[in-house]
Amino acid sequence: MSEVSKWPAINPFHWGYNGTVSHVVGENGSMKLGLKDNDDQVEFDEFVNKYVPILKNGAHFNLSPYLFTGILQTLYLNAADFSKKFPVFYGREIVKFSDNGVCTADWVMNSWKKEYKFDQITRKFDTKKFGNDEKATHPEGWPRLQPRTRYLRDDELKDLGEVDLPLVVILHGLAGGSHEPIIRSLAEGLSRDGRFEVVILNTRGCARSKITTKILFTAYHTIDLREFLQREKQRHPNRKLYAVGCSFGATMLGNYLGEEGDKSPLSAAVTLCNPWDLLLSAVRMNEDWWSKTLFSKNIAQFLTRTVQVNMGELGVPNGSRPDHPPTVKNPSYYMFTPDNLVKAKRFKSSLEFDEVFTAPALGFPNAMEYYNAASSINRVDTIRVPTLVINSRDDPVVGPDQPYSIVEKNPRILYCRTDLGGHLAYLDNDNNSWATKAIAEFLTKFDELVV
Repeated sequence: MSEVSKWPAINPFHWGYNGTVSHVVGENGSMKLGLKDNDDQVEFDEFVNKYVPILKNGAHFNLSPYLFTGILQTLYLNAADFSKKFPVFYGREIVKFSDNGVCTADWVMNSWKKEYKFDQITRKFDTKKFGNDEKATHPEGWPRLQPRTRYLRDDELKDLGEVDLPLVVILHGLAGGSHEPIIRSLAEGLSRDGRFEVVILNTRGCARSKITTKILFTAYHTIDLREFLQREKQRHPNRKLYAVGCSFGATMLGNYLGEEGDKSPLSAAVTLCNPWDLLLSAVRMNEDWWSKTLFSKNIAQFLTRTVQVNMGELGVPNGSRPDHPPTVKNPSYYMFTPDNLVKAKRFKSSLEFDEVFTAPALGFPNAMEYYNAASSINRVDTIRVPTLVINSRDDPVVGPDQPYSIVEKNPRILYCRTDLGGHLAYLDNDNNSWATKAIAEFLTKFDELVV
């Protein structure tokens, strides 16, 4: 019997478009939240029930009747043309870290809609002026950016955070970045009313970023978020910080929250479609026919392209040997060879990629042991930040059987389980995401009402 047969598979005939939210609450109840306007305290789940009706226990939501399974929801999100929706302008910053690595931070620049004469109806703007500014700010040797994105000038970088707004940091999924429709939907929803400053932290090598060290990101990779939040707290000590993680970004966020415990400067966090148990999700993606056939190969090929375009930094000649064997504390990335890259182009699953590249780089004998060790479920008990969790039971990437019994032991976590939505989708008739709207409403109310 294969491992995956021990767990229920995604049923492609489980269908519907009228979804329901169910709360999974800690066995000791929810943590108490203090409210600004009075001395009262309210439990986390009751706060959501009272002030965030879109997410209250038993709330209903409507999705597109044409996308009536999680598989269809997820396929459509990744295949349809969303270029005219969520027209966010981004100003890019190259962020340097203590290990000499870099990532890119894409700041939502709503003021640029006026500067570049953006028309909300036609979705047109002054592309000539934007193009000239993009060309003038683009660093030599860096890849061309996605639409409506350019690098920030020095004076623009200094102006970030001039208004003392709370900041929301968004972490994207494994095969994505700030350009993803679901990330743009979330960024637009959070920044629309001017309550939050919003930034997307693009993982090293993603969203047309460069890798500058011999380190490729993994589920263990929490240094960028940690140092970025520390920097922002030092720059603006009095403003609140929030974080939202999507898919693999949610795994990184969950691991960060568990590692930091009480030291995290975040006031609250949200995870969307987190594969809490990476081992369980990896087995499904490798053995479940629907997940393997429709999604797994695309993820593997994205990871392979990330390695390919960064071989100048990651790669070593065939036959090279490390001076010391790789370990978790002292990784040596000597598996990024031309031969392995050729092999990787034939991969059909992310498990194959992690078997050849990720696990050896971290000192693990195989991908399964890496997944088992790197799962954010291992660190859930030490999360001390109020954390809202949203997962769908018809998610073809994560699967229907996430370990609620472990999550519910921590009263700081409120698990909102939905029966429909797919992976990072939740698309309605207008191709808007119910999930990103729900996250924006939760963070707005939390920031408005909670001490």
